[in-house]
Amino acid sequence: MARPRAIIVGGGFAGAFTARYLHKYARGAVDIELFNTENYFVFQPLLPEVASGTISAPDAVTPLRYMLPGVRIRMAEVTHLDRSTRTVHFLQGSRRTPQCVAYDHLIVAVGQKTDLTRSPGFQEHGLCMRSLADAHQLRNKIIRRLEHADVTTDNALKRQLLTIVVAGGGFSGVETIGEIAEMIQRTLKFYPNIQADEIRCVLIQRDKGILPELPQSLGDYAAAKLRKRNVEILCGRSITSATASAVYLDDGSRIRTSMFVTTVGNRPHDFTQRLGIELVKGKIPVDRHLKVRGSGNIWALGDAALVPLSDADNDSGAFAPPTAQHAVREAQCVARNIVNSLGDKELLQFSYKAQGSLASIGNYKGVAEIRGVKLSGLLAWILWRAIYIGMLPGFATRLRVALNWFFDYFLPRSIVQIANRVDTATQYRRYAKGDIVSEAGQFVDGLYTVISGRLESRISNAAEGEDFVRILGPGDYWGERSLSEDMKTAGTLIATEDTRVMVLPANDFRNLCEAFPALASYFESKSGKTHAPPLRRH
Repeated sequence: MARPRAIIVGGGFAGAFTARYLHKYARGAVDIELFNTENYFVFQPLLPEVASGTISAPDAVTPLRYMLPGVRIRMAEVTHLDRSTRTVHFLQGSRRTPQCVAYDHLIVAVGQKTDLTRSPGFQEHGLCMRSLADAHQLRNKIIRRLEHADVTTDNALKRQLLTIVVAGGGFSGVETIGEIAEMIQRTLKFYPNIQADEIRCVLIQRDKGILPELPQSLGDYAAAKLRKRNVEILCGRSITSATASAVYLDDGSRIRTSMFVTTVGNRPHDFTQRLGIELVKGKIPVDRHLKVRGSGNIWALGDAALVPLSDADNDSGAFAPPTAQHAVREAQCVARNIVNSLGDKELLQFSYKAQGSLASIGNYKGVAEIRGVKLSGLLAWILWRAIYIGMLPGFATRLRVALNWFFDYFLPRSIVQIANRVDTATQYRRYAKGDIVSEAGQFVDGLYTVISGRLESRISNAAEGEDFVRILGPGDYWGERSLSEDMKTAGTLIATEDTRVMVLPANDFRNLCEAFPALASYFESKSGKTHAPPLRRH
């Protein structure tokens, strides 16, 4: 008999550790497959240190294939779930070919996303701190602004460039502003035209104090140390909107800045919203066993799930906080329960009490509460380092991060800006005669316009036993209907001679149609017909 298959969607703490524990407990009795959009696990608590250059970007991640031997890893975008057939549907590869795979147990561990739609200007100008790309982007922007500020003669522009605002006084916000302040302090000697008193780092917190997850005394200690390093802390405030040159606060004031980071505001993951499950507080409600109520063998955990810590009603009980240590314990519980369900054993109820919380505030200072014991200063910082080293997956990753920390104490920070290549929105591609541009049943990746050469679109009609063919020459375009209606392609597109095309990526095409109603109307007037000679029977 075929072994049961467990599909895990998400490769963060919840998903990766579920795969690890399930492989350990099942002992080969379960086929495990993990879906993630990247092929690596990100240790998110280290992202602020990646942004500041304390550790290198590759050392904050671990390849999932290294971390999870025995687990099949699939780098793909999961689109939706068909509960009636127990299949997960996804897009894979550069051609975004739709595929599906059956499951016996589905584990949803996709986490949440930062919601940049709540306030005007956040989508256009706000930076996040959730991914490796976010940390890399923040680092590049800081270095670029230091370089610009060092040579500009416009004092107003210089003040704007040297003002950095972070929204959110929780762990992520405090660690981010602390690392930024330390990075600038340690690299300022390389910028002779920038004085220390020209740097302005601002932390904005909606609550009365920062680090509300810790006792007030530790929050006050962290605030005092940050202020001593010239970090402004504005409590009881929030950012209402942002522009390219300023952020605006709820008290009507304005802070001129060309860079701000937001660590607040979450929304459900796109996959979570497409599950057909009624969300509670933006999360998937589960029972004490971490099983989604009334949904068969579907489990949810981590930031994506509303995990009860008691048997009280889901609207009024206590819930597990969205922390890494809870996600790891939830993963262990889910893995145990899947194995128990295979042997008709009693399922375990999730129960866990946090062992403590820690935060680094930069400059070799930290705050911590471990089992009721409060620590601050250098000792808390060392403890923070030691615990995080222990949590990192894999000896190689631990060694690299430890060496990064060791060398950072003695060596100056790197101020090399390794910016990503910025391409134009349009892309050009060349196809040789006989090359397949796209096949039937795919989702196109953009609007194709023929520059030179010739393409042939062939749609098979099995009912009539013949094909319909359309020829596309220079100036003809293809793909607008599939993009507008989010539908699969009906035919196969082949280059019948050496051909050069221009491709406008799907998101850019949709943005243009939204921004220019006349363009959208033009495509609608074509009634879904491609701008090319009509179809002919073959």
